[in-house]
Amino acid sequence: MNNFDIVTVGGAMRDIFFSTKEGKVVRDEKDPLCHQMIAFELGAKVYVDEVNFESGGGANNTAAGFSSLGLKTALLTRVGSDREGDGLIKDAQRHKVDTSFVEIDQKVSTGFTFILGLQGVKRAQTIFAYRGTSDILKIPKINFKTKWVYISSLSCPNWSNLLDRLFDLKKQGVKFAWNPSNVQLKAGAKKLSRWLQQTDVLILNEDETKELVFSAGQKIKGLKVRDLAKVAQKLGPKVMVVTVGKKGAYAADGNKVYFQKPWPSKVVNITGAGDSFAAGFVSSLFYQPDNLPRALLWGSKNSASVINFIGAQKGLLSKKQIVS
Repeated sequence: MNNFDIVTVGGAMRDIFFSTKEGKVVRDEKDPLCHQMIAFELGAKVYVDEVNFESGGGANNTAAGFSSLGLKTALLTRVGSDREGDGLIKDAQRHKVDTSFVEIDQKVSTGFTFILGLQGVKRAQTIFAYRGTSDILKIPKINFKTKWVYISSLSCPNWSNLLDRLFDLKKQGVKFAWNPSNVQLKAGAKKLSRWLQQTDVLILNEDETKELVFSAGQKIKGLKVRDLAKVAQKLGPKVMVVTVGKKGAYAADGNKVYFQKPWPSKVVNITGAGDSFAAGFVSSLFYQPDNLPRALLWGSKNSASVINFIGAQKGLLSKKQIVS
């Protein structure tokens, strides 16, 4: 039976980046759901200036990140029996990720994300996602041993059964890091409680944390992020991480709340910022389990490096680079 430091579970998709100068950002202060939008003239032909094809998907990105930071890593995902699926597997192998547990679907195609960005406007992008095989991950058999499991991007209809089977590994002393998808968050804190109680590290952004806390019947109006992290941590996870984009990140362990400001970076594209942060944070805890300030620093450094490039994996740091 294979032994790993960490196994990542979730999505692997082909990211297609295309950018243009022709759109503009439209703001509507009265509509909270459409506060800012990227707009184009109706019926116009929009010319694209640059196109890039990269590997993506939460489990795939974090697997590359963990491996780059020195962890023996395996990827558990599902791709199609097609050119894109084959390419994603080969890219993961180039990052020295074990792909022997990748499921191959003969009928459904590999997922895609189409990432539209506006040139000259920082953080102005919209993502169109077709999840494809990522929505039908099955995990017929768990035949590996690992110290950690990182769960991301579970949007398949059987996600609750998959979580039960994965968290059963807690009996073997496995630690869990979890970045729930919108599908899980919409289920609410009560539904997620039994898994939250077994989670070692829960990673969410500010809005996702508010959704989780609100679903637990807690008041969120007027809560500062630091206090929000405290409240969310009481829902079960040993460590609660709340990322706030260009403002930094917080981590709460029930005793103290730590903060890390963003590491300096030239922002080229923000895709993969969250995955690279998670890989840095959890990898640091793998080496130093009780050092949350360093974990936040590693996450910040890794994320800052990745957003210097187009693609979620190009700027991933090695262990030697992140400690320097």
